[in-house]
Amino acid sequence: MQTFRYLVLGLLRDGESRHGYALMKEYQEHTGLRLSTGNFYRELQRLSVEGLVRTASNPEGADPRRAPYRITEAGAAAFEAWLTGPGGLVLEDYQDELAFRALFISEADPVVTSKVLDRWQQALWISGKIMEREREAALQSADGRHASRTLALLIGRRLKHLAADVEFLDEFRAFCQGDGPRPRPKQQSAVPPDSSGRRRSRGART
Repeated sequence: MQTFRYLVLGLLRDGESRHGYALMKEYQEHTGLRLSTGNFYRELQRLSVEGLVRTASNPEGADPRRAPYRITEAGAAAFEAWLTGPGGLVLEDYQDELAFRALFISEADPVVTSKVLDRWQQALWISGKIMEREREAALQSADGRHASRTLALLIGRRLKHLAADVEFLDEFRAFCQGDGPRPRPKQQSAVPPDSSGRRRSRGART
């Protein structure tokens, strides 16, 4: 993932030196997500070859196997160019494990398909409950801290993605049962809009 390099550079942009494990923990604290420490060390090595980070002195008594890195001027410039650049955001194509399995599960035995979809929906429900608790904890511990408020918003974003997957599984189940996907109809208000597009109150004169 090309953008992962900018994540690493962004975590180092304050000028303090850190090793891969510390970067992993900081990322987890800010997002509630965990990435492999090896991903950070491999990216640090690539960035070092390109001159965007450099190794720093290890504090006395520190584990010598964990080499700390510090961002260079070139690295800081690369991060700022990415952060404020004109390039648009790249949206995910959602070719994840759920999409791959969905290609084949609809052709399985209907009983098997039904049981699998039950397990998938149960897994999403459990994940949603866990995320809701994490979001609530982030909100309660915010106390004006920017990082905690950002974490709560990021968890909220993941909850919206999860809700979309739940809706997809409902439609996919209907498709597997032979009913076909049924898009959710738009809700219509009982009060029609006036010529300006605004809704009239029920008691308004025409």
